[in-house]
Amino acid sequence: MKFIYTGIHVSDLDRSIKFYTKELKMKLLFRAEIKETGGKVAWLKSKGSSQVLELNWYPEGYPHGGSSGLDHLAYQVDDADEAYDRLSRTSRGEIAPFDEGRWRLGYIRDPDGNWIEIGSRIRKRSRT
Repeated sequence: MKFIYTGIHVSDLDRSIKFYTKELKMKLLFRAEIKETGGKVAWLKSKGSSQVLELNWYPEGYPHGGSSGLDHLAYQVDDADEAYDRLSRTSRGEIAPFDEGRWRLGYIRDPDGNWIEIGSRIRKRSRT
């Protein structure tokens, strides 16, 4: 399991991107709309750091969204389904694995209720 980024809720994605790029000198790596949630996301990184900050905005009424604060910590694993099954035995399994773009993602909660994303890259199927 490898820690890959921290995601936070933001109430205004453009305002947050401006703050982190102008005031904290982070570089915007990409931004996108997430069809599965109706939300928007942006990834930023500081020069010389391997850590990524993910900004998450969700539309009003999205059941797993928030307006500000920690959204989730993300871990990359070899098999999201296996990791989710194993981890949800001892923690609160909240969102069973599903496909989002090129990732297979599942979500559990830590003992204090913080979201933990468990993700694996979807491998291309070989043609037969």
